[in-house]
Amino acid sequence: MNKRLQLKIIIKKCEQKFGRGSSENWKHNDYIDFSKLIFEKTKTSISHNTLKRIFGKLATDEFYLPQQATVDALIEYSDFDVNESISELLDPEASAVEEKEFAVKSNTKKKYIAFLAVIILSISVIAYWIYKSSGFNGNEINLKLTSFEGKLPKTCFFDVNSTNIPDSIFIDFGDRSSLVHLGPNQKSVSHTYFLPGVFDVSVTNRVNKSIKAKVYVDTNKKWYALGFQRQRLIPKNYYAFLATKNQDSLFYIPNKELQKQGIDTIQPFFIRVCNYTPIKHSADSFVFETTFKKDTKDNGIVCNGLVFKISGSDNYIRFNFVNSGCSSRIQNVISDKTIDGVTQNLSPFVIDFEKWNTIRLINQNKKLTLFVNDSKIYETTYNVSLGELRGLFLEFERNGFIKKCELRSLEGEIHYSF
Repeated sequence: MNKRLQLKIIIKKCEQKFGRGSSENWKHNDYIDFSKLIFEKTKTSISHNTLKRIFGKLATDEFYLPQQATVDALIEYSDFDVNESISELLDPEASAVEEKEFAVKSNTKKKYIAFLAVIILSISVIAYWIYKSSGFNGNEINLKLTSFEGKLPKTCFFDVNSTNIPDSIFIDFGDRSSLVHLGPNQKSVSHTYFLPGVFDVSVTNRVNKSIKAKVYVDTNKKWYALGFQRQRLIPKNYYAFLATKNQDSLFYIPNKELQKQGIDTIQPFFIRVCNYTPIKHSADSFVFETTFKKDTKDNGIVCNGLVFKISGSDNYIRFNFVNSGCSSRIQNVISDKTIDGVTQNLSPFVIDFEKWNTIRLINQNKKLTLFVNDSKIYETTYNVSLGELRGLFLEFERNGFIKKCELRSLEGEIHYSF
């Protein structure tokens, strides 16, 4: 028997068993009582809203059918004999017409799905063809850093050299600012950097990216503190100042001071302390150590984090730490390797921010060993050299205290110390 036809018969039997007339006249409380009676007899819980859908009180897809367990509970409640002749309950001609109509609708739906699949496949093929024939080739577009003005902020000027710039080509300046569209006949472009660091400048079609230049923005042997709402919103909601320690030999910038500078401390914000000064020393061998804790007052139930990044002239190392329950947010980068908390268990990178923590990273010729409070939590190697040292930063999600931040050679020579 057609399942839809069977369900119609079951509904009739349930109406008879329940004894409150046609379900078309049932009220909300009737469905609540009906649900209780079904549970008492079958020990299967069917919500009153599910019953309303089955009995046509709530709108559903025309092909809607309840789960088999729900149907079985209704059969048990109504004492319906599946072998019972349908002629006792339904007009045979009407039943035949209904089955035929349902078959027609089912065939129509199948044809529609098949047609839709063909359309989607055609669009995908056309989109792929357009993409392949768009002529995007990073090697055909040259972007050269020709000059710059200022130190921090720093405006960089680039020459563009290409005989064919396709539509929808953009420049990614590497600092998480908005992509800049590259016009078909454009010959030059400039960009202002408000953050210190080493940035890869690329041309991209939003799918593929081709690195064309590197920009280095240094801090002139000084430590800077930066407060910002989101990196992509800089220079709006942005505060930069020389980083110093207070009378307790700690770095901390009060929220009130940030608010004066336009940083909304109710919303997410970040505090970064950095020193980008070029050092003629390999970034593949060093000892990094920092001692800190975070301001976690009134943060509520949220994920908070701390990240440190050590930049070389060619590549970088970045490690993230988070509070309990948030390790899936972690994404660590070690030169040519990326490790994320979605595909790997990074729970060792969970720390208690309310306590003072000391992180120590030892890099011995591309072999990394990471300690938290003198306990080793991670060890790995990498292949692609970082190049020479260019700088580092320590960044809090929201606010925090820094007691120490230092990078030295394996022999003990201090390169950066705060």
